[in-house]
Amino acid sequence: MATFTTNLRKSDVPGAFSTAESTSLYARRGKRLFDIAASLAALAVSSPLLLLSALLVHLTSRGPVLFRQTRIGYFGRRFTLIKFRTMVQGAEALGSSVVVGRDPRLTPVGSFLRRSKLDELPQFINVLRGEMSFVGPRPRVPSEVDMSNPDERILLSVRPGLTSYASIHHRMEAEYCATHANPQTVHRTNLLPQKRSLDCEYVKHLTFRLDFELLLLTFLLLFVPGKSLANKRVRILSLEVRPYDRGGQMLLEFAVYVVAAWLAYSFRFEGGFPTFYGRQMWLYLAFIPPLRVAVNRCLKVYDMMWRYVTIDDAAYLAAALAPVTLILYALRMRLPVNAWVPVMYRVPLSIISLEYMFAFGGGIGLRSLRRMLYMLHHHYQPLPEGVRRVLILGAGMIGLTTAQEIRPYPHINLVGFLDDDPNKDGRYMAGCRILGTSEKLEEICARHKVTDLVICAQSIDPNYLLDLYRRCEILRIKLQKVPRLDQILRGENDLPLTARLPLSMASHGKSAAE
Repeated sequence: MATFTTNLRKSDVPGAFSTAESTSLYARRGKRLFDIAASLAALAVSSPLLLLSALLVHLTSRGPVLFRQTRIGYFGRRFTLIKFRTMVQGAEALGSSVVVGRDPRLTPVGSFLRRSKLDELPQFINVLRGEMSFVGPRPRVPSEVDMSNPDERILLSVRPGLTSYASIHHRMEAEYCATHANPQTVHRTNLLPQKRSLDCEYVKHLTFRLDFELLLLTFLLLFVPGKSLANKRVRILSLEVRPYDRGGQMLLEFAVYVVAAWLAYSFRFEGGFPTFYGRQMWLYLAFIPPLRVAVNRCLKVYDMMWRYVTIDDAAYLAAALAPVTLILYALRMRLPVNAWVPVMYRVPLSIISLEYMFAFGGGIGLRSLRRMLYMLHHHYQPLPEGVRRVLILGAGMIGLTTAQEIRPYPHINLVGFLDDDPNKDGRYMAGCRILGTSEKLEEICARHKVTDLVICAQSIDPNYLLDLYRRCEILRIKLQKVPRLDQILRGENDLPLTARLPLSMASHGKSAAE
């Protein structure tokens, strides 16, 4: 590994500025403006946490409050990264730079700060000073930067960040390294090349949408229990529940239904409740959310695997929410208006309808969020170096399913679809565009640097398949075919290749299958 001794100039980074950095207005100007505004807001909002964390570090261990370390940043410029100190003084001489598990060098407060990521808060100052960005490749020490690798120059063409796709996917790298005898070697040889590959892909496709998605993922992963907490019990009042079991789901849905009711009244009266309807809202909150949870339990809603959400699940949840809503409609239409107490139960029809929509949307959103977090927390594994760029032939149901399977794997990028139906040309499916027909295969593969073509067609002519195989051989891209269920059951396969498994399995081998 080469160590930096001088700063780089733009002219020293060949090829790094033909990507998003030079073509995107957001990359050239908007990203920095966003960093300035967001860092000022973040420092103002987090100032109580900054003061409290600094006080805890100062009172619980000897040494400076802040940890300072030289890192390599924008165009290879050195800068001083600052964090709250989480280890005992002189920890560098007591072990490797990789911190694993219950590292004895960590202070009790430092261990908490690392788990909660509060030790990173002072880096808002680095962002404000222009040394870092909110999203970008994580800044590395000089000994980890290999200038003989062209990818390094791409990484140095943007400011390092607080979070990145690589750091999100490898957030459990400490646990992985702890399972090996030499964590430092494993980190350097196995993980750093993978992280470099993911970060390069981020730089090449830098957009505001991508930055926003990565910030949102980082926020979610900070405030939800991970895999290590999934089976631990949490005491709430006198009850013990696991975050992801039926009890945890019931509590979360109860909270969703409370928020749904409050939102319904807020939308109906634009935030200013008349006295009568203010009292009615509190009565509604006292009875309807627990009643919804009780009905859901009776209808076996909580027997569903709630980390999966399908159209059938959505229909079942809509039906389970309907009885309570129908009762409210009946009360609204049938109760007399001459007595004050019955009138309290006559909820306006607009509020009943809004509450049902918010409750249903919140329930589906909760399940979708749970599925996403499950995928993020349970699918960590070392990735092969390099990024696969996949083109799917067949914009049908099999293609849609395959595209959805690709999403959890950060080293696989879906560039789009091919389909021989000209009416589909230019349409979107699963967030990707249908780029054209198979006649344009060579042009599309060259333009998007495709590495894999995956056939997801219900039926395909054998001669046409052989022609595709020959064309892919010339293009030096890998051809794979997702088999139909009836082919699997009969043990048939019509692809003249050895790689015949679905992409998510073929690209990972045994580790993904397990």
